[in-house]
Amino acid sequence: MPAKPVEATPLQTTKRLLKDDLLPRWKLYALNVVFMVGVSVFTGLLAWSTKRIVNDVFVSENVSEAWIVAALVIGISVAKSFFQYGNAVIQTVMNRQIAAQNQRKLFENILYRDVDFFAGLHPAKHMQRVMMFGKSCGSVVVSIGNKLVTDILTLLALVVVMVRQDATMSLICLILFPLIFFMVGRLIKSVRKHSKHETELLQALASTGVESIEGIRTVKSYSLEEKSAARFGRVVEDLEKRVVRIAKATNATVPLMELLGGIVIGLFVMYASWQTITNGKTPGEFTAFITAFLLAYQPAERVSKTLVDIQKGLVHVGMMHDMIDTPQAATRTGTLGLENVTPSIAFEDVSFYYADDAPALHDVDLQIKAGERIAIVGRSGAGKTTFIDLCQRFYDPTDGTVRLGDLDLKDVSPDALRDGIALISQDVFLFDGSIRDNILDGHATATEQQVQDAVRRAALDNVLDKLQGGLEARVGPNGSNLSGGQKQRVGIARALVKQAKVYIFDEATSALDGENDRAVMEAVVQGAKDSTMLFVTHRPSTLEWVDRVLVLDHGRVAGFDTHEALMAENALYRSLFNLEMDQP
Repeated sequence: MPAKPVEATPLQTTKRLLKDDLLPRWKLYALNVVFMVGVSVFTGLLAWSTKRIVNDVFVSENVSEAWIVAALVIGISVAKSFFQYGNAVIQTVMNRQIAAQNQRKLFENILYRDVDFFAGLHPAKHMQRVMMFGKSCGSVVVSIGNKLVTDILTLLALVVVMVRQDATMSLICLILFPLIFFMVGRLIKSVRKHSKHETELLQALASTGVESIEGIRTVKSYSLEEKSAARFGRVVEDLEKRVVRIAKATNATVPLMELLGGIVIGLFVMYASWQTITNGKTPGEFTAFITAFLLAYQPAERVSKTLVDIQKGLVHVGMMHDMIDTPQAATRTGTLGLENVTPSIAFEDVSFYYADDAPALHDVDLQIKAGERIAIVGRSGAGKTTFIDLCQRFYDPTDGTVRLGDLDLKDVSPDALRDGIALISQDVFLFDGSIRDNILDGHATATEQQVQDAVRRAALDNVLDKLQGGLEARVGPNGSNLSGGQKQRVGIARALVKQAKVYIFDEATSALDGENDRAVMEAVVQGAKDSTMLFVTHRPSTLEWVDRVLVLDHGRVAGFDTHEALMAENALYRSLFNLEMDQP
């Protein structure tokens, strides 16, 4: 199992995020810095202009000055609005670019994982991670690089105005900042703890809901509506409690800022009155200071809230980095192609264990000749699925070697191996698109003639005649517009158009009736004479098409011979065969 990466600190996560996602966009960010500086400067000028309004207009009662000051205020407001608009647009663009990039990166990382990565985790949880983690990357970068910087620059501009009016009172205000950041730091720890639990609950909510909807036939059949609703309700209730706790911590900055703001304003009113009476301070200076302070209140409040939101987002970003940094399993290695390889299959003393369980395969040693057709039979849990998974290198054997031709599968390029082997399973998965699209998933550059040949050999042509649109008919999500038998024929056509060296049929015709099963099997066998074929099957009718039968029992080879020889000498095989023959 790949080693789990060491958990990074929030600072390390932040540095990596900015390096990976902000630095490549430095030109766009540089433009945004211009807009951020503009917003800050003109906000400061707006506060400064109140001094002139009071002193030069109201105190001096100068009408001509009023026109100049009014034009000045309007000009400052227009300029500030322009820079605010540019800043907002670039923030949105960067947010979406970064979110989309990381969603693609994470989804691609998941797709290239080995099969065991998906065991025990609901698909909805994977998609929840992709959407949530990618979105958090965009939000955190924008919060740090744009929102935080804009608000801090605005604060600095307003502090300059405050200091120019009254340095002593400005110093008193600044002394309160360490108290604010101390309180925010306490809140951040609480938010980080609760955010991780919130993420887990959101994933559980998605998987619980999707599970009930996907299994709606089972829910209806066993009257499980009440039980399913109760399960969903429990997760919703837990999530609600967690979200409320986060909201309490996040929004605690609001009353904190209100309290401190009220204290400062009260103190300043007393101080300003004394200064005006004793030291001749002008009303304009008082107004400019209090305006700057009030304008500074909003960015200061946003800074404290943004710091909390950043920590919440960094939890998701850190979890995403952990996923990406977890090494891929060894099955992505290998560089050799299969161009000149004959499709013989060899298992050389192969054993395989799932984690700490008993061996799924034990000391399997056998040879399958190129072009042979092999049936694989056995009781449930005998190791049939593990056998065909190892043939496709979904897993590597714990011990021993699996070969295709004279090549160890570990040395074969994963892409070459996927091109050389075609799987047709009982539970055929179709993507939402046309029938043609799904067939071409087997061979993207197949000619029209190759597609038509695959359709004919899969006995799909009769189905197409009855469907409006023929090959262009939409299959719906996972083939929901088709019957089980129709889906299997599309799946078979998808495999046949691949023109693979090895075909693996895992109960591939189980949804077909006897007549159609025979027609499809005959067409498949005749059309792929040079390919090696493995049939995992319970159908006795399949045996007429195979050369030999592999009997597995408790992960061991219990027999490997012709049907006739096994019927004569192998009691287990004879029992399995007679049991299937007795089935209606």
